Amino acid sequence: MKTLFSLFLMLTGSLFSTTVLAHFTHFEPRIIHLYQDNRDTIILMRMPLPLVLLDNSWQGVDSQQAIPFTRRVPAAERTEYLLNHNEIKASLERLKQLISSGYRIKKEGQSQIYRIEAINIFNSDSRKPFSTLQAAQSNFNGVITISEDARSLFDAGLDIRLRLADTSLNTDEINISSILGDRFNAINRLANIVNLHREDETTSATTVGILDYSTTRLPTLTSKLINGFNSGFSHILIGTDHILFILLLFFSATGFLRLLSLATAFTLGHSFSLLFGHNLAISSAAFTPGIELLIALTICITAILLLCQKAQHISTTPILIIGVIHGFGFSFVFNELANEGSQTSITNLLSFNIGIEAGQLFIYGLAFVLTAMCKKYLTFKRPLHIYVSVVTLMVSAYWIVTRSIPLLETIQA
Repeated sequence: MKTLFSLFLMLTGSLFSTTVLAHFTHFEPRIIHLYQDNRDTIILMRMPLPLVLLDNSWQGVDSQQAIPFTRRVPAAERTEYLLNHNEIKASLERLKQLISSGYRIKKEGQSQIYRIEAINIFNSDSRKPFSTLQAAQSNFNGVITISEDARSLFDAGLDIRLRLADTSLNTDEINISSILGDRFNAINRLANIVNLHREDETTSATTVGILDYSTTRLPTLTSKLINGFNSGFSHILIGTDHILFILLLFFSATGFLRLLSLATAFTLGHSFSLLFGHNLAISSAAFTPGIELLIALTICITAILLLCQKAQHISTTPILIIGVIHGFGFSFVFNELANEGSQTSITNLLSFNIGIEAGQLFIYGLAFVLTAMCKKYLTFKRPLHIYVSVVTLMVSAYWIVTRSIPLLETIQA
């Protein structure tokens, strides 16, 4: 019993430290604009500042490692890394070298030397738009600007303007690649939105993970499908609330056909809001925290029903409605990408949804294998679903409390 309980806690990992707005927190992709300036190419780029300052030896905030241009300050929950504005301004060339070492730009396959003309450091919570070329250009004012509220490294973003001399976006193949963050798991969730501005048109390409963009080698349909599938698969695996609800469905089923009907209803529900969520979303400020609270409530109620042995009586209609609610959490990815200037197509949505379904099947399969192993090698005083529902109930109750706070603040505002 003790072994199983420890295993379950390991699988759910840092659930109680999950951000209150788990799906709707600020989304920070890497955004790139390329345009022609006489005989040169200008590249405007936005990215999270830690992507540049953290090297491959980084072991996390608990490691107490030194980070360039920051000072460590002890805090209640973890060490804070505060930006040293004066050091950044005094050692600007060093910061430029860190940026240059992380990005390689080629012209017709040959590496190019480029000049970093301007840098802007800001607080991500109060960042200005960067989705259009005009908006991106307005973020630069001088060689170096640092917002006063850009204090914590892990809440800071970076805008840079690069100049690539003697290049043409109409005739030359320009390639931009980066190895920044290639050893961190977080890189697999970093979206790259690249906008190519030519005289006659603007084209946009969105990928996830390591950056490797070419002005002439645009993403194929196959690569778009693969990227969408991978994004959906990884998204559900990092969505701890969705995982817990899927586990509750697994233990609520009395047989394979029952599980199939519940899983299908949940799939249809979240697929509907994923595909049409942008039309259903309400503009009210209370909508976002309200959805987050509803997701936590659905998990809590289902856990109580499972604990009281009533979950097996849940029909597919409530599960379908719950799926619609959870689907708004999934659709956040595309809503935020659209806000940042990405062009989302039905192909992206469908492949993303297929990836979510594959991830869901993976969780069901993993739950089946782990359950079979636990029953074979461990002895329990009570049915296994009791322990799962108790832990899930505790976690969801915590989420209800923490997610109620933003909703109440919004209503009172």
